[in-house]
Amino acid sequence: MIVTCPQCSKRYMLDDALLPKEGRQVRCISCQHIWRQAKEESSIQPHVTTLGLNREPPITYSVSRKSSSRKIWLLSIVFLICSIGFLVLGRNMIVPFAPSLERYYEILGLPVTLLGSGLSISNATSQIRQDGNKETITVAGHLVNTSDRVRYIPPLKIVVIGDKSVKNCLDNQKDKGCILDQWDHRLSETSLLPGEQIHFETGPRPKLEGTNSISIEF
Repeated sequence: MIVTCPQCSKRYMLDDALLPKEGRQVRCISCQHIWRQAKEESSIQPHVTTLGLNREPPITYSVSRKSSSRKIWLLSIVFLICSIGFLVLGRNMIVPFAPSLERYYEILGLPVTLLGSGLSISNATSQIRQDGNKETITVAGHLVNTSDRVRYIPPLKIVVIGDKSVKNCLDNQKDKGCILDQWDHRLSETSLLPGEQIHFETGPRPKLEGTNSISIEF
C-alpha cells in the first residue's frame, strides 16, 4: 500500500504485512512527523513497473596468470634458442665485426671461417685502356685455394684509391687514403678445390682523375 505523510505529503510504499489490524505509529523520514497509520481493507495498487536485475555475476574474459606466465616462458625459450642458433651458425659473419669473439668460438670447439679464409690473390694487375675519349681500368689476376679443403669463393671487392686531396672521395680513410670508387666482382665459379687456381678479370671501369692505386679485397 501507498502511505502519504499528512505533514509534508511525502509518499512511501509500505508492505501491508507490516501493519496489524489496529494500525501502528509510523514516522516520516523526510520531516520526522509521526502519525498512526491504520491498515486499509482494500487498497488500490498502482501499476508499478520494476526493472528486474540480473543477480548473476557478469561474465568476464581474462587470461589466468598461470597461462600468461607459461606463454612468457615459452617465448623466452624460443628467443633463447634462436639467439644461440644465430651465434653458432652465423659466427662467420659475426667475427669480422667482433674479432675478439673468435677465441671464444675456438674454446667451444666451433671453428671460424672468415671471409676469404684459405684463399690467396696472386698476379693481380690493373690495365688502363683507351675507350674513345675516355680511359677505363680493368683488373685481373688469379685466385688460389691454399688450404686443404674446398673453399667458397666470395665476391671480390675492388677499391680505387687516390690522393687525400682529391675532392670526389667516397670515403677518406687514414690507412688507405681517398677511396674514389669501389665495386664487387663475382667470379663464374662458386668454390675452389684444395690447390685449385682460377683466373679472374673485371669489366672495364671508367678511370677517375687522381687514381693512384687499386686494391683487391674479400
